[in-house]
Amino acid sequence: MKHLCLLFAILSFLGCKAQKGHEDLAKEVIISGRVLNREVYPKEKEVKLEIPYLSGLETVYTSPIADDGTFCFRFSPYASTREVALRNYAEHLYVHPGDSLHVEIDFNDLLHPRITGTSSALNQYMALFTEGGYYRRLSSYNREAPFDEFEKELKTEYASLLERRADFLKEHSPGAEVEEYTADLLLIDYYTALFGNAISQAADGKDVSGYKALLPELDPVFSGKTVFSSLFSLAANVYIFLYFEHTRREKSDFDLANVIEVSKDRAILPYLYLQPIGTSLCDNDTTYIADHRSQFDSIVRAPYLRQPMLKLYQDKVNYLKAPQAISHYMLYGDNADEATAREKMPFMIPVYNLLEKYAGKVIYVDFWGVICPPCLAEMEPLKELRKRYSPDDVVMASICGSRDREAYHKILERFSLRGKNIECIYSEDWATSDDYHRIMAHWNMHSIPQFLLINRDGIIVDYGGLLRPSNPQTVVKIDALLK
Repeated sequence: MKHLCLLFAILSFLGCKAQKGHEDLAKEVIISGRVLNREVYPKEKEVKLEIPYLSGLETVYTSPIADDGTFCFRFSPYASTREVALRNYAEHLYVHPGDSLHVEIDFNDLLHPRITGTSSALNQYMALFTEGGYYRRLSSYNREAPFDEFEKELKTEYASLLERRADFLKEHSPGAEVEEYTADLLLIDYYTALFGNAISQAADGKDVSGYKALLPELDPVFSGKTVFSSLFSLAANVYIFLYFEHTRREKSDFDLANVIEVSKDRAILPYLYLQPIGTSLCDNDTTYIADHRSQFDSIVRAPYLRQPMLKLYQDKVNYLKAPQAISHYMLYGDNADEATAREKMPFMIPVYNLLEKYAGKVIYVDFWGVICPPCLAEMEPLKELRKRYSPDDVVMASICGSRDREAYHKILERFSLRGKNIECIYSEDWATSDDYHRIMAHWNMHSIPQFLLINRDGIIVDYGGLLRPSNPQTVVKIDALLK
């Protein structure tokens, strides 16, 4: 497991393990398989099945490859048709409730897995379409082009891909289901590229309000019975576009009320509604669902959308109440103790040294960069937070991950951080550049600022971007640790 937020969504399987289902959409899907010619890649020990969701919150099931080369998964799709992926081996698999598929993977021929069982014809044709030269993602992203010019370019490329699809249908006669799915795939890609361009233009300060008129055109793909992986990418692009467009125009945050207002009665609404909720949960903020539960229930009704989010919410609630297990993973991974982790995860040694140096104290850590405005906006609040507590009780470490030492020292001078009982650390004096980035990747901290709060027993009781000095809840959490 490489991504911390995924830790709450990943389920590891030691073989075929059943899950309880209910209703027709919950009828279990079985995906079994066998790996041939394992000696070609002897280090490959497991197969991962990914069920798409919001970026970083996908559900991932793991099955070891048995001695005879077999593997197996069981899960409930909670949708009439669901696209899933066997990572690196079969990226586009389509299943219906109750399906049983068998996937034969030949390590000598990874591009052509053999699929049999129910829905085998559908999957064979879809694999032929996606992997056989008929399909490619749309790529027209001209940041400088006006909307009309860009749309013209994109439509030309889209028309070309429709012609390829027509050739595929004429040559193979795959049936109505495949005709529908291939058309949907291309249409979703078209709008994903269109709103991707809207994001680029909005980031450049251009007026992109005209794109909002396209939201009704998305209703068919978001109201269909098939849950494509690319739907989540499209929804993410639409949400980011709406965020930029709103904040540029209104000079205020784009909150849940704004999401509902702009997408009311649109099929994309539950997908958009989940975006800020998922982000907040990754920062261990459980208030969105707790404070808006009836609203959540009325908007997010589809079980394939609501169940993963409710599970993540409950897991986060449990973490905040009893953080030991997640803290152990953050510090030691899958190892039993620190001694083993020092051997197996030596990149974490700087963290262990920090814990050892300040054992018995509450530790608050701020990770920042020199060209990060949100990071710099927290410097004065950090000094104010420092004033509230005795250094004998609370240690505050400020770790700069930028690779510009001169700029780092200028920031320290600009904000008068030296001599304020804040341990200012330049990351390359703390860990090698590789180790620093491995630490951040292990914690799934791919943006800054990020924060850690560690209690007197060395347990990480909270973390993420929300735990910033300017957040009043940060004081509440530190005070609670000192009682």
